[in-house]
Amino acid sequence: MNNVHTDFISEKVSLKDEFMDILRKKQLSIHFQPIVHFHSHQTYGFEALSRGPLKSSFYSPSLLFPYAEKEGLLYTLEKIARERAFEESKGILQGKKLFINLNSQVIYDSKFNPGHTISLLQHYGINPNNVVFEITERNAIHDFAAFRSVLNHYREQGFQIAIDDAGAGYSSLQSISELMPDYIKVDRSLVSGSDQNEVKSNILEAFVMFAKKMNSEIIAEGIETEAELQHVIQLGIDYGQGFFIAKPNNPIPSITNSAQKCFDLLERKSRSRSVTVDISDEIILIQNGIVIKRQPARELMDESKIKLAKVVEAF
Repeated sequence: MNNVHTDFISEKVSLKDEFMDILRKKQLSIHFQPIVHFHSHQTYGFEALSRGPLKSSFYSPSLLFPYAEKEGLLYTLEKIARERAFEESKGILQGKKLFINLNSQVIYDSKFNPGHTISLLQHYGINPNNVVFEITERNAIHDFAAFRSVLNHYREQGFQIAIDDAGAGYSSLQSISELMPDYIKVDRSLVSGSDQNEVKSNILEAFVMFAKKMNSEIIAEGIETEAELQHVIQLGIDYGQGFFIAKPNNPIPSITNSAQKCFDLLERKSRSRSVTVDISDEIILIQNGIVIKRQPARELMDESKIKLAKVVEAF
């Protein structure tokens, strides 16, 4: 029995030594997963995902970050992950957004220093306007006033905010309403099979309506099939990421051929479809997600009458 206990302690110490060695040597690899703007078919940004050393016990982030939190070293790990992400993305963003995970618990760490991030960006020549902090929804936020204060500090410096894992956490709606994020990243659990699940589809649609009222953008996470991609686009979601679009990698991966073919097909369908407009409606022309013209339908009707009259007159 004593041998078993001794072996357990030895294994625990060995694991802690391995983890501390990773922190000391900053042995994190960074993979980037594209986030695509559906209407333009262009990569809008990248989520930076951290991994431990390939053959270590902490290669998977699902083991790496929970262990750090358990040992009270989450802020230290996230600080290193952030630095590595900035280092790896130097010179490759080209105006695109870089999404960085920020666990809501790190602001309660006594070592937390909001000024550390801006100094890193200055070092690597990255504009804060290109950085989005993803606040994970898998941890409850206990003090929204304190958390808002920290986020406001970041926003004043030019950063944007996203709520991550929305729909899978403790208080999605409260977090969204309290923090007023620029982006709402809907969790994979809601996206998966949403094309065949009416309840999931209705929840996603509610998120879209909710986001529009708050001037937030929806990003669908974990898109893994063509049917899921088509469905979230039909629901009015403008951005997405997932294995069907591109798997995380470094260097930054291209959009898959399957996803590109799907985008091309949807574009051809949108060009050929007819739209019924009421005479009292406003017609809004959008190109690549940008409003380029607004015109009341009645004015268009009047213009058509004038053109028709000129044709008749010419005969």
